[in-house]
Amino acid sequence: MAIKLEVNQRIQICTSLSVADKDRRIYYPSRIEEDVGNAIFIAEPLDGSLPVFLRLGQEIQVVFNDDTGTYRFRTKVLERVTRNITLIKIANPETVEKFNRRDFFRLKVFIPVAFRILSDTTFKYGYPQKQEQLKKTILNRQITSDEADKHEGIIKDLSGGGALVAISDKVDLKKGDHLELWLPLGKEPLYLWGDVARVIPNPEATKWNRDVGIYFSIINERTRDSIIAHVLSLQRELLQKGALGSD
Repeated sequence: MAIKLEVNQRIQICTSLSVADKDRRIYYPSRIEEDVGNAIFIAEPLDGSLPVFLRLGQEIQVVFNDDTGTYRFRTKVLERVTRNITLIKIANPETVEKFNRRDFFRLKVFIPVAFRILSDTTFKYGYPQKQEQLKKTILNRQITSDEADKHEGIIKDLSGGGALVAISDKVDLKKGDHLELWLPLGKEPLYLWGDVARVIPNPEATKWNRDVGIYFSIINERTRDSIIAHVLSLQRELLQKGALGSD
């Protein structure tokens, strides 16, 4: 598959490639610095603010996305170069494969979420791009607190591609509905639009007795990166505490 990587494109680097490590894989952020034909220079990946050491000859996996989806390829570290920053030279891939990002970045969580069902008119008008438009969305604290058509739920698992949200059966949601969501991750809330992919009754639950699968249909990459960074940060914490198994 012919996919062109662009300079400054954001990527993720994985160093644990064995099948045994599948559930414990951690992806570190990096970016494309230069493409020289048969090789690519990338920024040294970081674990928070600490550099991730890659040895010469080490095999790594590179994950990236474009408008058509998420892709991955395996390559080898060829050289370390120090300029104004440390660069890692890797071999240009012979093959690139498309895969489902959510399989690698999904994590069980318990996070409150606020959302509204978008009307067809609002959805057709388009995603708010300007600050004054955003102020009229669910990000407005007054709207979030008081508006009648605001609903609440609990995110049960989260990834860069979507979420599983527990809601009350009093909320009439169906497959194909468009949602406006407010995710309280970090210091600033994250705003995005999502589509309902499935609705599953959960009779064992009390208040939150319907599970809703949501696909993040309209989301800018900065917001997606923030979600992934949050998931990976939680994953690292759980791994350090021994709360994630390796089976």
